[in-house]
Order: sequence, then C-alpha cells, then structure tokens
Amino acid sequence: MVAPLDGIRVIEFANFAAAPSATAIMADLGAEVIKVEAIGGDPIRGLMKQAKVAEGEHNPDYPFQFINRGKKGIELNLATDRGTEIARDLIAKSDVVVMNLLPERRERFGLGTKDLLDIKPDLVIGLLSGYGEVGEEINRPGYDVTAFFSRSGVFGGGTAPGGPPPHARPGSGDHTTSMALFGAVMAGLRSRDMTGEGQIVEASLLRTATWTISLDLVTSLIDEKPAYDRPRDNALSAMLEAFEAADGRWLQFAMPDTGDAWVRFCKALDREDLLSNQDFSTGRLRYRNMTSLLSTVDETIGAMPSSHWMPRLDEYRCIWAPINDSVSATKDPQVRATGAFEVIDHPRVGSFETVAAPFRMHNAPDVGVRGPAPEKGEHTNSVLNELLDLTDEQLAELESHGIIGRGQPND
Repeated sequence: MVAPLDGIRVIEFANFAAAPSATAIMADLGAEVIKVEAIGGDPIRGLMKQAKVAEGEHNPDYPFQFINRGKKGIELNLATDRGTEIARDLIAKSDVVVMNLLPERRERFGLGTKDLLDIKPDLVIGLLSGYGEVGEEINRPGYDVTAFFSRSGVFGGGTAPGGPPPHARPGSGDHTTSMALFGAVMAGLRSRDMTGEGQIVEASLLRTATWTISLDLVTSLIDEKPAYDRPRDNALSAMLEAFEAADGRWLQFAMPDTGDAWVRFCKALDREDLLSNQDFSTGRLRYRNMTSLLSTVDETIGAMPSSHWMPRLDEYRCIWAPINDSVSATKDPQVRATGAFEVIDHPRVGSFETVAAPFRMHNAPDVGVRGPAPEKGEHTNSVLNELLDLTDEQLAELESHGIIGRGQPND
C-alpha cells in the first residue's frame, strides 16, 4: 500500500516542539522529512523531562524521539554563505519547507518567502510563529506558555477572579498548534496540485489558541465581559463538577441539568432521598443551594472507592470520566483501544512506545511511526551525497570549516 505522502520531500528549518511535531506527522504519513539543525543540534535535545534508565544505559531522549520520529537529520550552519547555499540547493529539491525562524532571521539568511519561491516556484512554505506574520510583533519570540496560553486568554479563562493563573503542561499549546500547521500544509499541497503554483501557509501559537477558546471569545466579542473559571461553590450544576472517591480517584461529571439527568444521578449514587428534598427539587433550587448540594455529594462519593461508583454510573447512563494522571492515561484501556500509542524501534535501546498522531486513516494501513529520531548530524553524509552529489572529500572540508556537522554517519 502507498502512504498518503509517499514521494513528498519536506525540509524542516525548525526547533523545539510545534513545527517539528507537524513534520513528524508528515513523516508518519510517508513523507521524507529532512530536519536541518544548527551545529550542535536542536536546543530541545535533552531539555525535557527524561525517563530514568540504569547507570551506563543509553537514554534516547524520549520527548525528542516523539517530536522528531522518522526523520533524517543534518547539521548545517546557516550563518555562513556556503551553509545557506546548501540550504537553497536542498530546498530546490523539496516539495515543502517548514520554518519557525522569525522573519528577520529568514531575511538575514536569504531564506525569506520570496527567496524560497524564486528557488522553486511550486514550493509549499509552512511558517510557524508565536504571534503570526502580520502586525508590529512578528519578530517577537513566543513559546506556548506566553503566546498560546497567556496572550490569547486561555490562562485568563481558566483563572477564578482574584486567583493565581494555572500552569500549562509542557508542549500542550505547541502540539495543538502543530495540528493547525499540519492542516495548513496539507491544504497548501492540495492548492499546488490544483494550480501548479507555490503556496505560503502559516500557523501561530496565538491564532491557534484563539480557535481553541473560541466559545469564550465569540461571546466576549459581543458583550465585552471576560470569561473566567467559576469557583466551585458557584457552579452551574453539581452534575458538571468533579468529586473525589474514597480511594483518592476523582470522577468528573458532564451532565447538563436537563430531562431525567438529576434522577439518574441520584439513583447512581444510591441517594434517591435527594429526589424528595425540597431544597433540590428544581434546577433553580439546586443552583441556589449549591454549597449544600456539593457538600452532600462530596460526602456520598467520598464514602466509597471509585471501583464501587464506576459500574453504577454506567448502569444509570451517567456522563462521567475518571480523572487520570499521565500514568493512568497510558494504561487506560480505551485510550489504548483508540491507537493512541505506537512503537519506535531504536537501534541502541530497542523498542519503546510513543504517542501516535491524533487521527486514524482507515484505508491507509501504511501510516504510522517509521523509525527513531535522528542523532545529531546522523544523515548529513547520506543526504548531501545523494541529493547534492557532494563527495566524502567535500563533506570533510565543509565540516572542517564549521559549515556542516556530521555526528555519527549512518552509512
């Protein structure tokens, strides 16, 4: 079977997480992805939380493996004329270029969008940034905690008035934005195939975040009132809250207070007595007496372990989910049933699991993780030899002048 992106060559001038995650999905789909790193490597190498390994064993840097699986890797010094010349030669042989370089840096290296389309008029150019390609702040550096979570209103909407802002888990905004960039590049390729002309597409952390919290923003655009996290005692409904069971497991409910939801909820908790309690007899009264109701439900659910409640909640068709930590999520049978994890076969440490792309293609079986992330400069020799016909002697000279890094050759 042919993978959807077989025959597509992508060259990536990007680091950290958002743009490289998008190209990792392209590699899963069969594209040849060449990751261009600065001499010394992508600064995210070794930066993220690492799994513990026995003394003397190789740690393959599992976060980096996830973000860069299935790619070829070269090291190239774009601050040199010869380095940018090599970059331009590689671009001329590619279908897609993905960059997260700020505009001022692209121009400094002679790799602006006009330069790229002059090199190859039918090129698809995917740009990833913190704050977008228009406006006065296009050269402002941005990470997901600043551009995605803070500037957009995501943190603000998750903060109760007067309370401290929450913390974001690493890469959450980056990987959400990677899907926006991935989709934009796919649309760019479709446009190229239809017109024969190149296309420039972009995604930004800021713009993706506004889409993520769009239901808050579309309301604030009209009434100019901020959305915020409601204090628990001011909840709209007890059936939209989380409760802790006796074993410490939290159960999250998502049952709008409509129809027979209240009846099913009370029966599941074996608290049919609440149905005759006048303080809770209507949705309005349940809202007015929220503090008392939450205390009652807290006490009830807290009296028994989650294993007691889970089958009862399903029996009475409650809408709920356990609140998993990251370890529980990796062991959750339904998470696994969706195909959320795939295996990377690493030449030094063997096989280990990583997270799969967040979608499935039912009629394209040749889709999935295609191998480990590259070591620093692992494919510099083979890529520059095969695509640009550079000899071993030429490669050695380039390395001696600090123009390329060859790391551990793969041949």
